[in-house]
Amino acid sequence: MTDGELRRRLDDYENLLEIGVELAGTLDLARVFDLALEKAEELCEAETSSIWEVDEDRQELFFRVVRGRAAGEIRNLRVPFGEGIVGSVARSGEAEIVRDVASDPRWRGDHGSGFSTRAILAAPLLAHGRVIGVLQLLNPVDRSFSADDLKRVKLFAGSLAHALDNARLHAALKRQFLETVTALAEAVEKRDPYTGGHIRRVVGYSLLLARELDWSRNALEQLRLAAVLHDIGKIAVPDRVLGKQAPLDAEEARIMQRHPVDGAEIVGAIRDLRPLISGIRHHHERLDGRGYPDRLVDAEIPALARIIAVADSFDAMTSDRPYRRGLQPPAAAAEIEAGAGTQFCPEVAAAFSRLYSRGRFSVEEGELSVQALFADSGGS
Repeated sequence: MTDGELRRRLDDYENLLEIGVELAGTLDLARVFDLALEKAEELCEAETSSIWEVDEDRQELFFRVVRGRAAGEIRNLRVPFGEGIVGSVARSGEAEIVRDVASDPRWRGDHGSGFSTRAILAAPLLAHGRVIGVLQLLNPVDRSFSADDLKRVKLFAGSLAHALDNARLHAALKRQFLETVTALAEAVEKRDPYTGGHIRRVVGYSLLLARELDWSRNALEQLRLAAVLHDIGKIAVPDRVLGKQAPLDAEEARIMQRHPVDGAEIVGAIRDLRPLISGIRHHHERLDGRGYPDRLVDAEIPALARIIAVADSFDAMTSDRPYRRGLQPPAAAAEIEAGAGTQFCPEVAAAFSRLYSRGRFSVEEGELSVQALFADSGGS
């Protein structure tokens, strides 16, 4: 081995070590995926790349994430375990290069006309002795995949597999926590027979608004939890008030208006939920200072609360109560728009108007928004 070859190999190992450390330093599943594909493409100068995960129940591989021009072609594909090139690598547990896919009997062709695959380098992702997925690189730029590429990717796949396994476990724990919190909130909701489904609708509406305002994924996850728990304080509201089949009198209204305070106190007792307090305590505040419990004005109202306020109000206005019929959506939308600058944040109300005018502020769209966030966070 020449001095130059030795230097290149040492540089490769140093680079791989740095990548492994960076991968091991995050439990964010989306970040692991993005970083892995970016670095893999750099390592082997590939046009595009993808990660497939094993669905053990269905014995299939499913697309998890893809970069580059092939994205639209394979986004919804599922491949039976052992079939095709990616399925074959998953079954064998061995990395391989296919330099001419057209001559390989396992090749099933490109899906669509937007991308043409010439060559593939695929490596299994092995964690704790089992294949959990496959890393796939497509089309080396201006050359062929080499034996050195194969070595690099095999080493890289080892670091990636363990980082991916850890991030998946973390994502599963987060999902379990969210499901537990949602079950608790819905148990409280069931005390009021006239608000069934309110929590899930408010969560969906809130995410629609925040996506329209281009909130980050981390901010969306925080908002989702705050929206799930926004009415948790109603656990302290007596049944005679919560289930009253007529408008509340002044004393009953005062009792009901304590629920944001009680909710904030409940959430504040759990360290990991404390960032949600502002959204829970202040979702009934108004920009003109006539809200409750603290009569905050304008910029004093936190961003989480501004979003939830619009989502909560729209759902409340369109829901039937024993003493009144709910408004039709167009009438409720007009109320939201009329309240911009006095009751509601103008920016959030404008986002609502844009969504509503496009027919996208609906229960169905809200559910899709929740599902998209779940997928981004590691749901399969």
